[in-house]
Amino acid sequence: MTNVPPPTARSRASSILRSSPRLLVGLEMALAASLGLIALGRRSFWLDEAVSVTLARLDFGGLLHALRVREGNMSLYHLLLWSWLHLGDSEFVARSLSLIAVVATVPLIYLLARRLVGERAALVAGLLLALNPMAIHYGQEARGYALCLLLVTASVYLFVRAIEESRWVFWLAYALFAALAGYAHFFALFVPPALLVSLLFLPGTEIPWRKGLTSAGLLALLLLPLFYLVGSSQASGVEWASGNLPGRVATRIHDRPLLVVVVLLAGLACLVLGWFWLAKVLGPRLRSRATWSVALLASWLLVPFLLVCVLAVVYKPLFIVRYFIVCLPPIIVLLSLGLARVRRPLIALGAVSFVVLVSLAGVVRWYQNGQSEDWRGTESYVVGSARTGDGVLFYAPYVRIPFALYLGREGDSGRAPRPVYPADGWNTNEMKFDGNIVMRARLVRERAASFRRIWLVTSHQELYGAADPGYEATLAGLAAAGLRPSESRSLAGVQVVRYDRRGH
Repeated sequence: MTNVPPPTARSRASSILRSSPRLLVGLEMALAASLGLIALGRRSFWLDEAVSVTLARLDFGGLLHALRVREGNMSLYHLLLWSWLHLGDSEFVARSLSLIAVVATVPLIYLLARRLVGERAALVAGLLLALNPMAIHYGQEARGYALCLLLVTASVYLFVRAIEESRWVFWLAYALFAALAGYAHFFALFVPPALLVSLLFLPGTEIPWRKGLTSAGLLALLLLPLFYLVGSSQASGVEWASGNLPGRVATRIHDRPLLVVVVLLAGLACLVLGWFWLAKVLGPRLRSRATWSVALLASWLLVPFLLVCVLAVVYKPLFIVRYFIVCLPPIIVLLSLGLARVRRPLIALGAVSFVVLVSLAGVVRWYQNGQSEDWRGTESYVVGSARTGDGVLFYAPYVRIPFALYLGREGDSGRAPRPVYPADGWNTNEMKFDGNIVMRARLVRERAASFRRIWLVTSHQELYGAADPGYEATLAGLAAAGLRPSESRSLAGVQVVRYDRRGH
């Protein structure tokens, strides 16, 4: 009888990975769901969430009209949310749609990573996604980012299946899911060019060109309505993004046409030189299935950022961190690949533990600091403190939307102060205030003249800077009407100041 050596810790771990991957992925999904459910309905909606929920509470015809003229981006998410809110419009219900999308992404990133980098790295990828602070954050937000994450991951998985198996069903499914991802958020449109770049690292004989071109044509056809929606939308969009540091740099370059040309040519030269450097380093391995797997992840990570840089100097800045959630999967898979390549068990365990602890620290920080704007508390405070005949004035005008959302939910419309300017009553379609409403001192003064007390509610002033003409006009109009600040209160992301007429 031969002596069988006892299994080592590493062999036992490998045995578990081989025998129970489905169980482990299920546990990772349960972990993502558990973390996402913590305090899911505790925080008030912030402005963007309130816009989405307000849109989804319109009748279907009104929603379609709003998507066509105001909110072309995230149109798929808003259509799904419109159906979802039939279950209820509480914070918990509205946000649970995003949480479901994040939980569903866990097995998808596992399947994708397993094909690209192997079983062990795939299981680590599922764990890191379940613990990722960005995924948890947007899984607890009533916006389209989590849905976009799910659909982008699904589209890339289908693309990999299409390349590996060359079956029509995967090419057609890829085109469908890539298009759906674009309707969830327009940043998903930067991913197909990244996948195209990755094909430079695959032998030409392994690329089914006829099926691939047919899939690309179908994708372009499916995206035509999206281009129409985005082109016809009158929403202000992301002009405020030019105020952050990358936006300011891009704006300065944009204002100098010669510098734009120099930057673009320099970027192109860097790409060409980088390609020849890779060709020299990798040699015959440059075009191989193993190289392509890593190149796809690198392209998915870098190409969207490079395209955003180009758009920033030729069109407008789009450096908004949450939009780059489309690049979260390749970051996670590449990190998982690095962790899985560590050969010494103790070092590998220590590295994974460190990454897990860092991720958990980020999740805890989100729980502690996640309240960006307390509109639920603002509505309760203003309505509870107001007297009959009081007025309420909002700056910027669009921050009336979340206030009105809670006003309608709480049934407080009859007790609320009357809007000062614009003076539309509370029964109007609140999405009309999401446009470019100019605040003029004369109009504010005329509207405010009939009120003895006015509650000024302000938020998002950081987007405009200290010398904001609209805000200055609002204050000047109140002063000209004989109203002076007498009481103020700060809530999360919101400032409320009561103005009283002199002598009262």
